[in-house]
Parts: sequence; C-alpha cells; structure tokens
Amino acid sequence: MSASIFDGIEIDETHAIEKTISESDVYLYAGIVGDFHPNHVNAVYAAGALGGRVAHGALLPGFVSRAAVELIGKRLIANGYAAQEFTVKCLAPVFINDTIKVSMRVRELNEERRKIFMDAQITNQDGVLCAIGSKVIKVLKPRTNAA
Repeated sequence: MSASIFDGIEIDETHAIEKTISESDVYLYAGIVGDFHPNHVNAVYAAGALGGRVAHGALLPGFVSRAAVELIGKRLIANGYAAQEFTVKCLAPVFINDTIKVSMRVRELNEERRKIFMDAQITNQDGVLCAIGSKVIKVLKPRTNAA
C-alpha cells in the first residue's frame, strides 16, 4: 500500500486563528482594491447605516486561507498544492476593532481527485457568527524533470 498524498491529515482535524481587525487593515485593503465605500471609511455614514465602520466582506477569505495554510499547508509543501475554491457567506458585520476567530475543519479527503475540502466559521469576540465558508485545495502531482 502506498503512502497517502495527504501526509497524515485527518477528517475533522481543526485549527483556529485570531485577528483583531484594525483601521489600517481596512484602509490598506480599500487602497489595494479601490473599494472606498462609506460603510468602510466614513465613520458618520457607517454609524447611521450599520452602527460603525465595518471590514470589507471580501477581506474574510484571506483569513480563511491563512487558517487553512496553518492547518494543512506545511504538510503539503513537498507535493505542492493550490487553492481551487473559496466561499464565504457573511452573516453579521465585522467591525473595526473586532477580534475575529477563524475556525477551520477538514470535512473530506478525496484521494482520487487529490482534493481536501474544508469548512470555516468566523466568529467575533462576543461569539457572534459573522461568516461561514469553505475552501477546496488540490494537491498537485509531483513534477517530473525532463532530460
């Protein structure tokens, strides 16, 4: 029997990261992508609309990616891997100065398709579920050196 391409990764294995969302995180992201919606950068507008300035929802998949890499990535370096799919559904706002916890769980290992399926939950410091999502990683086939 040959060794698994998943290098000891187990179904239901979990990992979590925490990050306090700072004002600079929001402004740097806004500058990179050009999204200066007042929900993110205008305190007066956002206070009336949402109760305060919020992080961009599209910032959250980056934290899902980081948590996934910390969960399984280091064990897949030898073969290499690539993200194939992200989904994030925002359920509640993430405000500037919130501390989020991104919890990842391995849901499925598919050796035939060389894929790892993971689920994510993002909660804030009060335990409010802010987002749910998933990530699919493809384990690459080793490259062969042509002579």
